Amino acid sequence: MRAFLLGLVASLAALLFSGTAVAQSSSDKASDGAFTGIALITDDPNWHELFQRPETPHISGVDRLAGGERGTLAIIFSNAEPRDGMVSIVCDVTVFDPAGSRLIVDSGPCYDGPYAGPNILHPTLLDLSFGIGEDEPEGKAGFKVTLRDVHSGREVDLEVGFTQGGAP
Repeated sequence: MRAFLLGLVASLAALLFSGTAVAQSSSDKASDGAFTGIALITDDPNWHELFQRPETPHISGVDRLAGGERGTLAIIFSNAEPRDGMVSIVCDVTVFDPAGSRLIVDSGPCYDGPYAGPNILHPTLLDLSFGIGEDEPEGKAGFKVTLRDVHSGREVDLEVGFTQGGAP
């Protein structure tokens, strides 16, 4: 049964990202038991709205953001353990830049809400949009995310990166 559930989540994730040219480093997926987390760098600041439609959302990922461009960290989860019909997720997010600097940008609840059922992808309510300055050094930047299901105690570590800087 567990293999079936994980296969179904993998299939849903493949549908979610189908048709996109996402570099391996700009998206990451990990599971702890059935609890699954997905992180993705996108240039769509309204990616949350895609989950309000009846069809499977398609989120375009990016692996490069030039000076003056904007990006967003999208964090998605499935199969959190409900209590009284609700799930609670905590996100710890650290940003890193080409110089090797690290900064904790968020640590705390990123979703407290209704449980929609097994194998349903949920967007977190964390909005981490960012811009690349015209004078930013070119190189690898990104995010490290720890996603925790409060009720089950399960957690996943995700890391996504992109190349920043340079001309558009």
